[in-house]
Amino acid sequence: MDITIVNVDRTDHTWSFEKPNWAERFPLIMGDTYRYGGVSKKPCESLNLATHIGDRLQDVLENRSIVADYLGVSSNRITCGNQVHGLKAVRITEELIGAGAMSAESAIPDCDAVYTDIPNVPLFLFTADCVPVGIYDPVHHVVATVHAGWRGAIGHLPVITIEAMQRDFGTRFEDCYVYLGPSIGPKSFEVSQELADTFTKEWNKISDANPDELVQYIVRDGASQATPHVDLWRFIEEDLLQRGVLENHICIGGTDSMTDENCFSYRREDGKTGRMALFAMLEKR
Repeated sequence: MDITIVNVDRTDHTWSFEKPNWAERFPLIMGDTYRYGGVSKKPCESLNLATHIGDRLQDVLENRSIVADYLGVSSNRITCGNQVHGLKAVRITEELIGAGAMSAESAIPDCDAVYTDIPNVPLFLFTADCVPVGIYDPVHHVVATVHAGWRGAIGHLPVITIEAMQRDFGTRFEDCYVYLGPSIGPKSFEVSQELADTFTKEWNKISDANPDELVQYIVRDGASQATPHVDLWRFIEEDLLQRGVLENHICIGGTDSMTDENCFSYRREDGKTGRMALFAMLEKR
């Protein structure tokens, strides 16, 4: 198994997250939270970590402090972007530490990926079906979190982020380790034929692999006809492989947020739900 599920026991709350096993070899803490173990009320029950969805702010801040305590840092060091399904990656420098920690308004504007070489800065990324991508360069000790919904995936945001790390730090694709956290799986992400065709066209630009690896036609319960389903995990993986990331450096966690009730799912819950967080923090080495 490429991931480990960690249960964190506290006197007041027990919460869980999954982490890529490769992270254990490095001075790095990376994982993706599940939905239970916090204080938020329905429909954000209970470890909602996002401030932008209408949940009670004090509850979200308490939830963030639960995770920050585990990381051993103050929650006011949590750093995140205002995710807009765009393609911008931002380097976190000293003056940006804590952006978004206490409110959505203070998050980095129009930002779907963040990266840093500064230790003890927890980068947070919020999802409820979109693919959270964690990236680590052990040579230059740089970490990134990337929001790759279908727009971020087809727009190559994980690749764009590593290219930004390359410009700023000299990161090489072949050195990077990558983790794909809980998100909508290949048998759950039903799309229109138009979007499936768009993905296939983009797939053919980056790879000679069979597009059948990307799009499956599945008859859903209660339906009479098969409809296209896109494998976002496979698309992101192939995109990175073609740029030089090694296959054994990529961990696809395999947790389908739409079918796993331990996850928040925007689709399953008709948009009325909380958000999990991919967190990544460098330790001093």
